Amino acid sequence: MTQTIIGVFDTFQDAERARTRLEADGVANTDMRVHSNDDASTIPRDAASTDAAVGHPAGEVHEGAMARIEHFFKNLFGDNDRPEEIGHYQEAVRRGGALLSVDVANESDIERVRDALYAAGAIDIDSRVAHWRNAGYSGYERNSAAYTADQIAEERKAFPVVQESLDVGKREVQTGGVRVYSRLTETPVSESVNLREEHASIERRSVDRPATAADLREGFVEIKETAQEPVVAKTARVVEEVVVGKEASNRTETVTDTVRGTKVEVERTPGSEDASVDVRNTKKTVP
Repeated sequence: MTQTIIGVFDTFQDAERARTRLEADGVANTDMRVHSNDDASTIPRDAASTDAAVGHPAGEVHEGAMARIEHFFKNLFGDNDRPEEIGHYQEAVRRGGALLSVDVANESDIERVRDALYAAGAIDIDSRVAHWRNAGYSGYERNSAAYTADQIAEERKAFPVVQESLDVGKREVQTGGVRVYSRLTETPVSESVNLREEHASIERRSVDRPATAADLREGFVEIKETAQEPVVAKTARVVEEVVVGKEASNRTETVTDTVRGTKVEVERTPGSEDASVDVRNTKKTVP
């Protein structure tokens, strides 16, 4: 049995984009129809054949947009057994929104189509109706005039809700360091050493004896004088090493700051049916 899934969108353009997206996902174009308060926009690409198929003459596509939407729901539910929620869909169109209806023949495809409508931007009709009620809405009135462009813009005035978040990261900064130099130094030192010297000594002695042949012979005697002097030798030895490196340690620091945000409050003012409401673009469809 064929079932019809209906998605509610803020604008005709949003509904058309959703229609294109569903068509790309495999939903047949002939199974979809966009309904909005724009006379031209409510005519499907196969308008004449579709209206004839549901029991309306092809010429009906030129009647009022709201009347065509009325015929659409009458074809689905009849005149006497129509749920109250259907009026909310018609009210959404009266306020400038648009409907995208999708005929689903296979029950197994229903969830897939619903998910596709969610992803395409369908709004939460229940939340939207709750905001309307805060502004005085009590139900769809068939004879109520459609919203003007100014009324639509006023109702959908957006107030951004801002919330700052605190993101704490880490960065490396230079807090100092150590620079190690190796320089050549000179230190005066002194050591005592005993040195030995040998010198020739000449001594003349007075004698009185007869001379011998040996005494009359020529000759000589050589005596060498010696002396010790200091000899300096230096030997270098490594007596200490300076090892340069880094040690890492961890610490926990608590960062305290203030984040800013905005809150949007809705205040109902008496005597005005066009009071601004806070509209959130959530996603929900109702079969």
